Amino acid sequence: MYNINVSDFKEAVSILANDRKQKILECLSYQQRASLEELQSITETSVSTIRRDLNELEEEGLLRRIHGGAELLKDLSAELSILEKSSKNVHEKLIIAQKAVKKIANGDTIYLDAGTTTGALVNEINQLNSRMTVVTNSVTHASQLNNPSVNVIILGGMIKKSTDSVIGGRALEQLGTYRFNVAFLGANGFDEKNGAMTPDSEEAAIKRRAIIQSEMSYILLDQSKLGQTSFVQFARTEEIELLTDKAEQE
Repeated sequence: MYNINVSDFKEAVSILANDRKQKILECLSYQQRASLEELQSITETSVSTIRRDLNELEEEGLLRRIHGGAELLKDLSAELSILEKSSKNVHEKLIIAQKAVKKIANGDTIYLDAGTTTGALVNEINQLNSRMTVVTNSVTHASQLNNPSVNVIILGGMIKKSTDSVIGGRALEQLGTYRFNVAFLGANGFDEKNGAMTPDSEEAAIKRRAIIQSEMSYILLDQSKLGQTSFVQFARTEEIELLTDKAEQE
């Protein structure tokens, strides 16, 4: 007959549980949400054990239980860098840019927000045979706008390196002296109730001022951001028009 050390047994069980939880969190970190069946397959354990692990992780504030599975809790003030964003949804951004460029008329003065979705519009503008003035808060956009018919103005102020955007009081003051026919802006999330949102309050202030100074404002975002929320609202639904990669209705 074998003697079982209860302390050692409990420690082994705890290690196994921690290993399962780590696998669950790694899975959610990769794909944001997962079903019970997916997590059961990854951890090679029973559904009842997975449910217990998910309940404990939810109590620790590391995830949220949803019907049939779980999703990772998001930090609403967190934001991907411009390098990370540039490789995401490239085809969708092209579709949006092709829709956006049709909103520009010869002789327009436009505001072009920093960001990779608005950045896709730069290439479209460079191919236009139209006169226009582009004001932007993006160092990258300003340097890549090489159409000889386009006058380019970049806002002055502090550069937020992670998003390549010029922010701060000086940029806001300068922006307030301009008037635009149209503004093209990015957003990190949008829903009908909360409007357009972004994680950074200073970037939100720039976006908000650009909308106020514009006759028409478009939010450029792919469908993955629809229904998503972020920290700061900068536009109500009725103040802007969405341009997404969604197919046009016949």
